[in-house]
Formats: sequence, structure tokens, C-alpha cells
Amino acid sequence: MKREYMIAGLLLCISFIGGTSMAESLPSANSPENGTESLQVPHKPKGTKTRLGVQAQEGRPTEKNVEKVKSQSGKNGESRKIVKKKTSDQSSRYVTVKTNAVYWAGAIMNLSAEVQLHEHVSLELPLNWSLWDIEREHGVRLVLFQPEARWWMKGVGKGHFVGVHTHVGVFNVKWQEDRFQFTGRPALGAGVTYGYSLPFSEHWGAEFLIGAGYANMQYNQYYNIDNGAQIGKKSYNYWGITRIGTSLVYRF
Repeated sequence: MKREYMIAGLLLCISFIGGTSMAESLPSANSPENGTESLQVPHKPKGTKTRLGVQAQEGRPTEKNVEKVKSQSGKNGESRKIVKKKTSDQSSRYVTVKTNAVYWAGAIMNLSAEVQLHEHVSLELPLNWSLWDIEREHGVRLVLFQPEARWWMKGVGKGHFVGVHTHVGVFNVKWQEDRFQFTGRPALGAGVTYGYSLPFSEHWGAEFLIGAGYANMQYNQYYNIDNGAQIGKKSYNYWGITRIGTSLVYRF
């Protein structure tokens, strides 16, 4: 009986020692096997989202691309502003030449120029002249200068305008039995004008106006014959129509 207990104890010790040695001989999960290291799953820190980060890199432009897009849009915006400014400058500049059909109907040649001074202000410089007789009993020889400053309601060259004009002229007029010729100084005066500009195209248009005011004329009166005698010397103050016109306009 005692022998049996001893044999059992001996077997138990042998089994314990053998199990320990086998456990030490087995490779561990973290130890290299056949000279190679086992792959380890990288540690992912808290708060990071790998999939969202990948999508952000693929779907969203980088900061450099965003800056490039902004710079390109800025350049385009600046070029558009420059082009717009140039076109606006060209369209706002109002310079014209014109001629008045009403004066041509009275055998008076005329030519006028107008230039813009401000957004709503322009200056017109009309010159009218006639150096021949219509017939023996009727003739209008004159040189008349009527500068006018204008205020345009919507902007120079657009629609309605009002103006203030002055006139300086010399004349020699034959009318039936009398002839009237300026003396001493030219006719002087001033008046106001209302008018309207009607464009036909980019360069062509029409202008309609009427003006009234005052003029003072000093003249000698003669018989309307060759070397006719002088009848008298007079001074005349005129109130009434001082400008009238239907003009063809060319805009540069």
C-alpha cells in the first residue's frame, strides 16, 4: 500500500515536469516563428475615423487646390471688371457732329459739334452761315455762332435735355424793298432750349429742339437796290424763337 502511494506520487511529479517543459518549447503568439515576425494590427488612436479621412481626401479638394481656384476666380473677376470698365467708358463718352435740316431749308449752311463734359452735361458748338442771296429781292447773308450748355435728364445723349445758349452774329438781310445790315457791333443775346435726342443705331440718330430768348441788334436800313441810299439807323430788341431744329446726328 505504501509502495502504491509512492509510485503514484512519482508519476505525478514526472507528468508535472513534462508538461512544464512542453509548454516552454511551444512558440508564443508574439515570438518569431521560422525566423519571421508575425503581423500585428496597428494601433488606432481614439477619435480617428479612417474611412471618413479617406473620403475627405478623395472627395474634397486640398487647401492648395482651393487657393488655386480662388486665385483663378479672382483673376477672372478682375479681367471682367476691366473689360466692363472699358466698355462703360466707351459707351459713356458722347462726341457728335450734326447738321440742322431746318436751316438748310432756308439756304443756311450749318454744322455743329457736341462733346460730353459730365455725366449729365454737354457743350454744343453750332455754326451757321449763308454767304449768298436767294434771289434779287430776298437774301440772308449771315454768320451766327450759338454755343449752348445742356443738361440731360437720363445722361448725355439719352432722351430729353434742357439748355442755355448765347448767340453772336453778323448779318446783311434783303427783304423785298429794304436791306438791313448790322453796324457797330454784332447781334448779341441769350436764350433757353428744350430738346430730345432719338437714336437710330449705335452711331446715327436725330435731334429735335426749340429755343426762345432775347437778342439785341443794331443795324442800318437801306433801299434794296444797287448802292441804295440809307434810310435810317435803328436798334431792335427781339424776344421770341432763337433756335429751332431737326438735326441728323452722327456719334463717334
